[in-house]
Parts: sequence; C-alpha cells; structure tokens
Amino acid sequence: MAEPNLIALMLEHLYAEQPIHTALCIGQNLSQYDHNQSIQWRYFNVTEFLNLPFQQRYDLGFIWLNYNEFLQISPMQKAQVLVKLRDLMAKRIVVAAQLDDEKLLRSLGFTRLLEHSQQAADFEFWQFNILTYKQVPDWLNARFWANPENWNKFRW
Repeated sequence: MAEPNLIALMLEHLYAEQPIHTALCIGQNLSQYDHNQSIQWRYFNVTEFLNLPFQQRYDLGFIWLNYNEFLQISPMQKAQVLVKLRDLMAKRIVVAAQLDDEKLLRSLGFTRLLEHSQQAADFEFWQFNILTYKQVPDWLNARFWANPENWNKFRW
C-alpha cells in the first residue's frame, strides 16, 4: 500500500492540472485520500468492474495492481480491466503497479508518472491521458497539405 501522503499529493497534482469531478477506483478505495472532498468517488472490485455496463465516463480512473484481487487474476483479465478503463470508462487513468508490470503498461500506451521505492515494497505510478497520448508531429499541419502555391515547386 502506498503512503497516504504520496497518494494525496498525487491527487492534488492531478486536480491542479485538470479538474476532477468524478472518479472511480479499482482495488483500493481512495476516497479517504481526497482531503478536499471535491471528487465524487465510486469503488468497484475487479469482477464488478468487468461486468459493469458503460453508463458514464469518469474524469479519473485509479487502479491499484498490487492489491490482493489483482494478484489472484490472470494477466489476460488484468489487461482486460486496463483496456476497458482506458477505452470506455475514464478520460485519465493512474495505475499503481509493481515493477514487473512495466511491459504490460507500456504495451497499452501508459507512461511512467512516478517511481517510488521503499524497502518493503517497490511500485510505480503510471498514467494514461488521452489528451496527451500522442504528440502531433510537425509535418501534420496545413502548411504541408494541399497548398496550391507549392504544387509546382516541390516534387513528392
């Protein structure tokens, strides 16, 4: 389990970047770390979440992969939970994971948010934000596409 101060600081940082009104958590209930009580939290266990129909898109999704429930499910079910949360349920996702989950998280497009090491437990925070997922390349703009003034100047 992460230090309460670390989770509270992370939530404040995420709230400062972009306001969070609704959030869901899987694996550990984080409503106790919301000191401002400004976020409407929903907690689900793994089986409830996998059977949950899409009804609402949350501002933040938080998964604690080190939690006992995730240690008992298969890697495929773990990936299903992450993909459902990423694609349907949340605009922004934060995952607290063990160091050996790095390959799975990178393959799903997550980026490392914070690395934390203690003697008792090593874990990392990963994030997925659809707004910052892909950087727009320089060549993908109106300057290079369908400019009649360049038609006879350049050969592609």
